[in-house]
Amino acid sequence: MNILLADGDSKIHLIIRMWLQNQGHEIFCTANGRSALELLEQNSYDCLITDVNMPLMNGIELIEKALKLPNSPKTIVVMTSRCDAGQIKSQIDNPKVHVFNKPFSPKVLTELIGDIDQQKVLST
Repeated sequence: MNILLADGDSKIHLIIRMWLQNQGHEIFCTANGRSALELLEQNSYDCLITDVNMPLMNGIELIEKALKLPNSPKTIVVMTSRCDAGQIKSQIDNPKVHVFNKPFSPKVLTELIGDIDQQKVLST
């Protein structure tokens, strides 16, 4: 799968990239919401993984704009260190969106991405 990771923390990039590349996925990283939106407008990604708190455009705004794109990612994973994950999920009421609290389990993230990849294979 092609996965776009938008997070201002380079350590998160390194960790998630390592986990998901080991699963055979191609990961593209960006440090802010504005550049993530530009990449989403220019390319097609199977999954967007984004933090809520980012410079230039927060993750909520990025998700709202990404969902309106004709080539919107099939799945969006939101990571937040805030304690209002339930509120974020209700604010972005869309079955494509999955919200995880930071810190999160790498196993849970890789299982979710694996499930998405399996659905992609079955639908082709």
